[in-house]
Amino acid sequence: MIHIIADSTFGIPKNYADKHSINIVNLKLILDDVVSEEGFEEDWENFYSRLKASKNFPSTSQPSPEDFIEKIKKVYDEDKDAEIIILTISQALSGTINSATLAVKEFNDKKIIAIDSAEAAACGRIMVEEVVDLIDKGKSFEEIVNKAIPILKQKLMIQFVPETMEYLKRGGRIGKLSATLASILKIKPVFNFRDGMISITKKVLGLGKAISDMIAELPEKLKKLYVCYIDDDSNVNSILKKLDQSNIKYNGVAKIGPVFGCHVGIGAVGLASLEDYEI
Repeated sequence: MIHIIADSTFGIPKNYADKHSINIVNLKLILDDVVSEEGFEEDWENFYSRLKASKNFPSTSQPSPEDFIEKIKKVYDEDKDAEIIILTISQALSGTINSATLAVKEFNDKKIIAIDSAEAAACGRIMVEEVVDLIDKGKSFEEIVNKAIPILKQKLMIQFVPETMEYLKRGGRIGKLSATLASILKIKPVFNFRDGMISITKKVLGLGKAISDMIAELPEKLKKLYVCYIDDDSNVNSILKKLDQSNIKYNGVAKIGPVFGCHVGIGAVGLASLEDYEI
């Protein structure tokens, strides 16, 4: 049987992970000298509350090879003939894949692979959901690893619009002057993360225009779409309304975990999409 191990940044709901026997390896967050595991959605509120109250910016720590080895052994204890696919956050954002790769080397007599998803947040979640569906359809380990996942990497995209420039400034992504000017002028950058590459596709005036531009960038043929937000969902209805006006259906609303979320900032909203594909 094929089993999945994924890292916590994908934001996979606990009930979904439990239902499909998906093992989650946590990244860690360090804020004001307090270390915490990212965990599941029910664990995020405490961290986001501390982030809002702090003047500091958190750092993150990738899992160790031993963290992955522990989960791998757990799978083999339950299924000695398991075929294991490990999916991690993009190497462009974290070195988690390196720890997973080192862990896999300890099991060279097994059918197991660590894969850099080249994705982040809800796009990683979509990739996991697609792999689960392919397993349920009877696709082989080789079909999923060699054919499906490379296609998924090309078809997934996540876009975000920050509510404030404060967190980008704290994290060193933009300078203090740029953040101040953008806030005064109400300029909203639209971030696009696709196939391991992050870019600012547009800088527009106001949230409404930024949301419209995100929707315009969606693929014509959608297979899956999540509306995303970081901690504060105040701007989610603005996206839902524009999607309804455009007759675009979505699969759900996904809260984004703090490892990814702290960099874009509380209150940000976005769209995680999967273009339709065939295998």
